[in-house]
Amino acid sequence: MANSPIPTDRKRIFAALCAPSVAIMLAAFGISSAAVTLPEVSGAFVAQGPNPTLIVSIYILAVTSLVVPVGRAGDVYGKRAVLISGLCVFTLGAALASAAATLQVLIASRFVQGAGAAAMMAMPLALVRDLVPSGQIGRWMGLLGSMTAIGTASGPAIAGATVAAFGWRAVYVLQVPIALATLILCFIWLRAGATQAEKKSIDFPGAAALALFLAAITFLISGLGNGLDRTDGLLALLAIGALMAFKVIETRSASPIIPFDLLRSSHLRISFAMNAIVSLVMMGMLVIGPFFLMNGLGLTTAQMGLAMSVGPISAALSGVPAGRLTEKLGADHAVTAGASAMALACVAMSALPYMFGLVGFVLAFILLAPSYQVFLAALNTSVMQRASDQQQGVTSAVLNLSRNFGFILGAGSVSAIFWALVSLSNGTQSARFAMAGSFAICFVCVLGVALLSVRSRGHGLKRRRAAQG
Repeated sequence: MANSPIPTDRKRIFAALCAPSVAIMLAAFGISSAAVTLPEVSGAFVAQGPNPTLIVSIYILAVTSLVVPVGRAGDVYGKRAVLISGLCVFTLGAALASAAATLQVLIASRFVQGAGAAAMMAMPLALVRDLVPSGQIGRWMGLLGSMTAIGTASGPAIAGATVAAFGWRAVYVLQVPIALATLILCFIWLRAGATQAEKKSIDFPGAAALALFLAAITFLISGLGNGLDRTDGLLALLAIGALMAFKVIETRSASPIIPFDLLRSSHLRISFAMNAIVSLVMMGMLVIGPFFLMNGLGLTTAQMGLAMSVGPISAALSGVPAGRLTEKLGADHAVTAGASAMALACVAMSALPYMFGLVGFVLAFILLAPSYQVFLAALNTSVMQRASDQQQGVTSAVLNLSRNFGFILGAGSVSAIFWALVSLSNGTQSARFAMAGSFAICFVCVLGVALLSVRSRGHGLKRRRAAQG
């Protein structure tokens, strides 16, 4: 079947992308809003065994584990159908969470919700390729970046007010009508696009092996800083075994969820690696920032929340400009520009809070978050422009996978570095010293990303010249 025509009218594009934009915002809201409910949930389900923080981490794990098979399903069954299915599953998970009688049921409900969020994060990026002319992809990728940032930024504020007025269950009740409204928008404005003529099966054994690997890594990384024990060894062996099994399964599969020919492209391999490293740094910022503000600067919880909202708000405001900058510079050059700006922001985050306290932190965060938006819009554009029509869904999914994998690594590794430096300094300035040291290490990581982007761009230029010659 031929691809459906791409609408060129801006209003028609906006209408078509309205539902995917709200979906990706709601999926991001599902992460940040749940963290605010933790104190009240801990009191409601006292002494019930599992760590209440699992209601956050299990959601991220579900998204990370399922985003690639969901992306493959989008290529096989249609992106609109998969997005609608994801919204239905997300709504079911939110409803179950609002009525959970035990902490175990709440955690399980959050996994269901995260499974739906996987489609809500993977499909919008792929739909941009279907709905937007190639010369305008950057600005619409920037819009999706802004919607993600809005969801992340609004989560703590909206959920905090909701919990204070109605209790933690109302946070999940609130998500149900928003998801249902997004479903209606899908049926009204999002047309069904073309699917592949040949219906390939989804590699469920490969998806299971990948999920097992990611689960083992998640629980292993979450224990960093607590010392090694027998459980960590078993988790490491499980991760290695699952990864080996995944490679064997994918090699033999007729329709692998991550086609190895996709990874043969050096540009895509480098792009996925850069995405993971930069995401590691950003998650590290979100994890250690509150501890620095409260322990190092003596802020109250409310003051800390306001200070931490500066980054997501500036990211939301810079999403569309970041997309336009991508179009102006070209995606590959904009990747380098974004990574370079992030490296400078890491230097600022290492030095300014140490010297100027809260003012320095705010200034550095205002620089870091928009730089990340430029990098993200440019990288998404660069990768999706190179994706074939048959692999848009899976390419978008692997982009999300690499980003979420970076989030998992950053939550554990940067936090472990921060607390190790706190214990080394052991004084009144320990939190400031730890913040400075942590972001000095982050600077090295992001500088490596900037150098990788230059190298990748140089290799691409050589290949184009060779093809022309």
